[in-house]
Amino acid sequence: MLSRRFTLPLLSILLAAILVACQPVAAPPPAAAPSEGSGEAASQEMAVEEPIPGLKIPAELKGGEIIVYSPFPDEEMVDLNTPFTKMTGIQVRNIVISTGESLSRLKAEAANPQADFWLSVRAAIVQDALKNDPPLVLEYKPSTVDQISPAYQYPDSTFYTGVGMYPLVIFYNPDILAEEGLDVPETYDALLDPQYEGKIVMPHPATSGTAYSAITMFLQIYGEEAGWEYIANLAKNVAQFTRSGRAPHKLVAQGEYPVGIGFFDAVYNLTQEGFKLVSVFPSPIFADPYTAAVVRGAPNEAKAKLYYDYLLTPPAQEVLAKYGNYSVREDMAPPEGGKPLAELDVLDYDWQHWGDVKAEVLDKFIEITQVQPPEKK
Repeated sequence: MLSRRFTLPLLSILLAAILVACQPVAAPPPAAAPSEGSGEAASQEMAVEEPIPGLKIPAELKGGEIIVYSPFPDEEMVDLNTPFTKMTGIQVRNIVISTGESLSRLKAEAANPQADFWLSVRAAIVQDALKNDPPLVLEYKPSTVDQISPAYQYPDSTFYTGVGMYPLVIFYNPDILAEEGLDVPETYDALLDPQYEGKIVMPHPATSGTAYSAITMFLQIYGEEAGWEYIANLAKNVAQFTRSGRAPHKLVAQGEYPVGIGFFDAVYNLTQEGFKLVSVFPSPIFADPYTAAVVRGAPNEAKAKLYYDYLLTPPAQEVLAKYGNYSVREDMAPPEGGKPLAELDVLDYDWQHWGDVKAEVLDKFIEITQVQPPEKK
């Protein structure tokens, strides 16, 4: 038998061993925080791409589709959208439709929007869309707005940003003009000459933003009373008011009428196709930039905003210039054959006023001319 003096030390050793065995295992030292550009930080950086300066593309927005309402022809929209789709994977489906019809459709679809984006629309008409109850579009300024000319940034507006510009011109078919023995109409006043009775074609302001720009330009140039008198006399010489802003160009190019009123880009595109059309740049001239808007309640709102950001970048602006648009960037020349802005007497168009009185202007136009908007065929 062990003596007491040996038993007590032995028990002490056993107890110490048990206590050591029961101690929790020490945790390993914490891992060093990931350095910048590695680990989690790197994955976050990779989640946003910037293929061209200023255009940031979050990974979660890649792929999918947006629907755009625009008067631009499909060929132009395919060229315009190809760089965007390559960078983002987002397909752009274009619905070719006039500005006035776009506004009507957006109102009809307000409870269940079908489009995501509205391209090539005048600021006065976007202002009208914002006044709708509920508003039809969002107040959004592209993240790339600082890349364009300060003249087209409109910092005091919550929604107006210039996307592209083309002057409002008088255009004519030189062969038909010569065949009918008509003079070249060099001024707005010349359009009232009796020799042009039944010889002019232009769109209707109730269905076309082009025509609303023209009518309000006349009112601003001549003043309210004289302006309506001018419009009444002009209407006597107009053979047809079309539903679309681009229809007059085709009719004049095909020789159905000798003279038309419309935007330069459509003249440019038809001449590129081989048609004989000549533009006259009257003084003063309407040369406000068109804008765009994200549809309120759009199914793909974030992708539509990204598309707006893209439209101000060089790849988009180069395509627009290819189709007769003047760029809103200062680092790009006017389209081939386009008259430089420095040589144009540009009207200081009061787009806010004409947006405020749009309904009254359209009512009075119909009252004075007795010309109803053409029905959709």
